[in-house]
Amino acid sequence: MSLDLDDLRSFLILSEQLHFRRAAEVLHISQPALSKQIRRLEEHLGGELLIRRSRGLHLTTAGEVLVQHARKIIADSSSAERITRLALKGEAGTLRVGFGIAVLARGLPNLMLRFRKRFPNVDLSVRNMSTADQLQALSERSIDIGFVRLPVRTENIETIPVVKERLMIVLSEHSIHDAKKGLAALSRAPFILPCRADSASFYDHVFRTCRAAGFMPTVVQETDVFFTALNLVRAGLGVSIAPSAVELMRVPQIRFAETRVPEGEWNIGIAWNRQRPRSVLVEHFVKMARRELSSSVR
Repeated sequence: MSLDLDDLRSFLILSEQLHFRRAAEVLHISQPALSKQIRRLEEHLGGELLIRRSRGLHLTTAGEVLVQHARKIIADSSSAERITRLALKGEAGTLRVGFGIAVLARGLPNLMLRFRKRFPNVDLSVRNMSTADQLQALSERSIDIGFVRLPVRTENIETIPVVKERLMIVLSEHSIHDAKKGLAALSRAPFILPCRADSASFYDHVFRTCRAAGFMPTVVQETDVFFTALNLVRAGLGVSIAPSAVELMRVPQIRFAETRVPEGEWNIGIAWNRQRPRSVLVEHFVKMARRELSSSVR
């Protein structure tokens, strides 16, 4: 049998008062009831915790040891109860969020800041992931929320659009290519793109957009991240296509131009696993995300 919390609380009060009548008054119980609790605690532990003398009570060495640990046990118990009550209201716990560069640039940091201020007892864990990786993680329940490229055709994933994004042409300031007429004018340009292995959905979208503009791009260099692609463009090795969000990287000596291709636009949606009952904590995050980010979706 484990230690009873009520007995420990009574013992702590008695250790402070060192007087059964006064301790019973503080606890709002009868003195016999308090005596019964202390006897039960001593019997459970197998020895005396208090020395009872005519001049008053004194803690034994074992009693002093128990006081130190009982305070922590009671504090931990109170903390566990408080956090659990908050968790039941969706105000505590851990929320694991996947995201991509577009939503990072379109307001995710501000959303995180507001969410943490509103729910300080929530541990918000975020991971930069491609859409494919997010969908897999949502299906495996290793993340709770994702921000994914739409549309999503995974049966167990539910989405709500929150951010609108579009592809942009990226050129160096000294590029000989004229993008004023849009993507169609770059049919013969060498392209630098992030590799398909890192984001198949983005890579395929670029090719669909180029095809809609009347050509298939000649890819002369693939990179691991957008930042590398932008700097290779700056060096004059080719042109690129990137989400408009990368403008916020502020890479010098490059310029951006519109593709003028409707296929270059897409929505990013907040996503969760519909096969798992949506927790109150997830509800809170979805509600705040829609309010903070959805102004960019038309």
